[in-house]
Amino acid sequence: MEYLYEKLTAYENSDYYAFHMPGHKRNMELMRARLPYNIDITEIDGFDDLHHAEGLLKELQENAARVFQAEETHYLVNGSTVGLLSAVMGCTERGGRILMARNCHKSVYNAVYMNELRPVYIYPEFSEETDLNGEIHVDQIKKLLEEYEDIQAVVIVSPTYEGVVSDIEAIAEIVHKYKIPP
Repeated sequence: MEYLYEKLTAYENSDYYAFHMPGHKRNMELMRARLPYNIDITEIDGFDDLHHAEGLLKELQENAARVFQAEETHYLVNGSTVGLLSAVMGCTERGGRILMARNCHKSVYNAVYMNELRPVYIYPEFSEETDLNGEIHVDQIKKLLEEYEDIQAVVIVSPTYEGVVSDIEAIAEIVHKYKIPP
């Protein structure tokens, strides 16, 4: 199996000139950061297309699905936004109810708006000492699932940007008892 990094570095070391996006044209002298712009490319001849993978990316996604024991795996475009939008929209019906952490990524709020969802907010514990949100406890989730029987999806943040981790295993166990997501 050919690896993406090997193919990208071979392209980087070739004499191809980048007339394609992104605009930095793999010119490291233009960049003031030590980031891998030299292998930052878009969908071009000889590479695959993230929006409709048929070659190397398809093979890598199929391999990732095997590793994660999933039916399918798709690499994201646009960072976490498209994955969160897809997950929320795929697990809820228009006008449905969603249980979501108040510190969710803004794309979850966008999905709520787009699908006209009725959010039930769960608030993470708050530390006065650090002035940071803490974890979400399984008993909070259970209480809200008992109170709102029509919840279609649960979205929490773990780990948070600050590295706070909730007990995902226990939370997943209670959520799955309620057959969420469907």
